[in-house]
Amino acid sequence: MIQIYIFADSHKHFSESISEYKKRLGKQVELIELKPVKKWTPQQIIKGETDVLIEKLEQNLHHKILLSPQWKNLSTLELGEVIENQKNSGKKIVFVIGWANGLDYDVLRPHVDLELSLWKMIFPHSLALTVLLEQVYRCNEIERGSGYHK
Repeated sequence: MIQIYIFADSHKHFSESISEYKKRLGKQVELIELKPVKKWTPQQIIKGETDVLIEKLEQNLHHKILLSPQWKNLSTLELGEVIENQKNSGKKIVFVIGWANGLDYDVLRPHVDLELSLWKMIFPHSLALTVLLEQVYRCNEIERGSGYHK
């Protein structure tokens, strides 16, 4: 089981793709949408959303992966290994995706097991979610031995 925490109020530009991958992945993925903080300065929003995530992550004993624009890139096969290893150890994987203002990565770092960058570029949260869902689906298909990855 994979959980994805994301701050979002809509995915209007990517909703069709997100829905398709959620359908393909079925009960393997749970999307947990958190309400974005909007009524403060950008610094207060970052702090407020970071605090919400820390509270959620502290309640969770599973393998936590923070999507961060400034950290490590993994290939699809390497991500598949991470997912497979956690699955074999009986742990869920929790991915965290921030919102428009970003997150306080320095404060979150001690609360996660891995920081992962999808790319060196920064994406809108819904596009990052779409890419993440596609990669999780691709990893599942590789594990199943289908031709999807070729």
